[in-house]
Amino acid sequence: MGWTSGDTVLYRYGHLGEPRFVNTCRVLADDADGLALWIAPGSPQIESVLPDGRHLRSLPLAQRFEAQRVRRPTRWRGPGIVRLVPPDAEWSIWWFYAAEGGFEGWYGNLESPQVRWEADGLRGVDSADRALDVWILPDGTSSWKDEDEFAILTGRPGWWTAEQVPAIRAAGEHLRRLAAAGAAPFDGRFTDFRPDPSWPAPVLPEGWDRPHLATP
Repeated sequence: MGWTSGDTVLYRYGHLGEPRFVNTCRVLADDADGLALWIAPGSPQIESVLPDGRHLRSLPLAQRFEAQRVRRPTRWRGPGIVRLVPPDAEWSIWWFYAAEGGFEGWYGNLESPQVRWEADGLRGVDSADRALDVWILPDGTSSWKDEDEFAILTGRPGWWTAEQVPAIRAAGEHLRRLAAAGAAPFDGRFTDFRPDPSWPAPVLPEGWDRPHLATP
């Protein structure tokens, strides 16, 4: 299932069959290194928020994952990002840029094995976020993020099990070692990326809410 540069792809994070966060992406490349995607500034997306519109992170940690939530259309805020999905990996790598275009760092998002799909003219990638992440500076130094969320969700019904924790953390440690060594994909690729100016503004298509396929 190879996709072509310029194709629109929905990248969906979900839980128990429901897509909760949906990004509208443009394909940069789909090859042996993985699927590289561009999320442009202002791209339409779906977010899960509290019924009054507040962000879930406005709640104390203990309440954050029990509260009622609703999905609403929003737009990607800030500069766009490149997202790379390596084959057979339980993570994706995000390239972050400053407003003036300079490279700021990588975000290693630990997530379940991605499921690619095509249906009704749509293309998508489904995954389940695992809360624990790695932030990597341009010089290769790194730190963990959201360890508190990872701990509170471990073992809860519908999330990852305690038995999965060592493998999830090992995936993050693997990314940290690659970054420290300047190894692929932390080897300078995409750090000076500029999108194709001929690409039209992305549109969130109908059907974004079809059942989510990935598991924790």
